[in-house]
Amino acid sequence: MDRVTKTLAEYAQSIDFSRVPPETRHEVKRRIIDSLAVAFAAYTAEPVAIARRAASKFPTAKGARIVGTRYQVTPDWATFVNGLMIRYHDFNDTYLSKEPLHPSDLIGAALAVGDYVGARGTDLITAIAIGYEASVTFCDGGTLRKRGWDHVNFLGIGSALAAAKLLGLDTTKTQHALAIYAVPHAAMRQTRVGELSMWKGAAAANSSRNAVFAALLAQEGFTGPYKPFEGEMAFFKQLLQGDFDFSVLKPLEEGRPPRRILDTYIKPYPVEYHAQTAVEAALRLRERVRLEEIEKIRIDTYEAAYTIIGPKDPEKWDPHTRETADHSLMWVTAAALVWGPIKIEHYKDIRNPAVLSLMKKMEVNLDPELDKLYPQAFPTVITIYTRGGAKYTERVDYAKGHPKNPMTDAELEEKFNTLTRDVLPEDARKRILQMLWRLENYDISDLVEALAV
Repeated sequence: MDRVTKTLAEYAQSIDFSRVPPETRHEVKRRIIDSLAVAFAAYTAEPVAIARRAASKFPTAKGARIVGTRYQVTPDWATFVNGLMIRYHDFNDTYLSKEPLHPSDLIGAALAVGDYVGARGTDLITAIAIGYEASVTFCDGGTLRKRGWDHVNFLGIGSALAAAKLLGLDTTKTQHALAIYAVPHAAMRQTRVGELSMWKGAAAANSSRNAVFAALLAQEGFTGPYKPFEGEMAFFKQLLQGDFDFSVLKPLEEGRPPRRILDTYIKPYPVEYHAQTAVEAALRLRERVRLEEIEKIRIDTYEAAYTIIGPKDPEKWDPHTRETADHSLMWVTAAALVWGPIKIEHYKDIRNPAVLSLMKKMEVNLDPELDKLYPQAFPTVITIYTRGGAKYTERVDYAKGHPKNPMTDAELEEKFNTLTRDVLPEDARKRILQMLWRLENYDISDLVEALAV
């Protein structure tokens, strides 16, 4: 293989539960709670229903159950539906660096493979910690989006390692799993351009599905392409044009205990992460200004927010789908001014006249000084000018849920209960939370059974 493939595989082999720090174990539990919360919030969403219906046509006697059901299908199908549920509302955790990522997208794969092999809770925690370590580290090494590739290409690396760990693959087979994943499955960023479709919420799920499929093949001895990362036409050359900082891999090469999950952020609002600080700034302004007084709204932001969710795409100024609205800085800001804290149900009213009217009063500017602070901070400045000549400004650098503005366990439980209330009865919610906080004491099959609606 190559140096990178070997480093990743040897790292996965070197980490067992005893080497996962207590704070990492706790954060993994928090991310599973958060991921299941947003998954059940999407349980009845149309794309999830479609995918669940498709998967249910391929039952198997030896497989994995789809979260929320007792449907037993192949692990790759279960991974896809689980991942789609977690990702659909764009409400799961985030990491932003040279490349953005939703690392908890890999939890759908870990749950599916863990259920398939009858893993313990300790195995699940270890596999997820390893997956986060790899995926988040790659985001520090290079950018995919600026070259037209999607961030889910990095996600699948973590998913492949998590699946390989749960399947008990040795170093050689883990390398082949990485190779079978990395070379055939390059995802394009067209998924997130213009008017967004159902596939926006499915791209990460598909990346993890490909990773699980690769690990299952490798388990049986199937070999993958030679030098998948560093070869002449491989991952780094094709997707990153040779621009990757290999120094970020040093902690993996040294086998350091997994801690990168501690650098990621939980979302307080169901909007693309670059808009989280905009929502909080808008909420503060909402307390100071009446909507009817607003003459102009100016949003100053940094390059990533400006490019990904800002004014570049005409569709972001006139969204017609839920997927486009939650990726529109303008719509999200206007919605927060009109309704207050953004909730999932607000996306049922994307064409609200008051929201669309406010958007017409906006201008969005890329501020070089704010951009210098990214990705250590995510500064958004919103200024409202009123008809009476007054000016109100709010700036937010860190949204709730960021390590510098953390969400407490109690606040996370509140998010879980709020998002699962329509699907899970109170006694089930209490039991699930109790199991998750004490995950070391349970089998994954016990947890998946408790999650059945």
